[in-house]
Amino acid sequence: MALGLSGVRSTVVDPRESVGKLPGKDRKKWKKAIRNIAVSTSDGIPLCQPVVEYETMRAWFANRPDGVDKDHRHPDQDEIGVCDTTHDLLAQCSAIVALHPDEATDNIVDVAVQKRTPFMIIPCCVFSRLFPDRRIPNSSQPVCTYDDLIHYLMAKDNTIKKTSLSFDGANVALWSIFE
Repeated sequence: MALGLSGVRSTVVDPRESVGKLPGKDRKKWKKAIRNIAVSTSDGIPLCQPVVEYETMRAWFANRPDGVDKDHRHPDQDEIGVCDTTHDLLAQCSAIVALHPDEATDNIVDVAVQKRTPFMIIPCCVFSRLFPDRRIPNSSQPVCTYDDLIHYLMAKDNTIKKTSLSFDGANVALWSIFE
């Protein structure tokens, strides 16, 4: 939503049925922004950045993960498509942005690194049971904590930077523009 309000074209990729559905408060803000937009004055000069409607794609990012809870989270997971590196969306995107991407965290960083696509991700849950093969860099220890996850993700490419954001909770942004 924030990207669209800033005039940036974006697509939300999420395997959940509710992909792109905004909570009530945000839905009201979005509708108001669209209603109140003034595109230009009588001489054609834009008054503000136009709001750009975001698109949605119900899909897994890069691949369908193993160990997904079919009984509770995605009972129809076999019918959900995959937005992989050959998909037009990833071929044409100029950046990848992910806020608390859960099981897609590794895939997002891996695709960005592979394609050298600028990215920013705010990882959240570690999911150590779903990803038992993750290892702390230069160690045989499994990734079990949030700090472990941050170090593990940063080790995927030496251009990845870390920035702490000014809010409570999982507030570490990892990013790279691959320069």
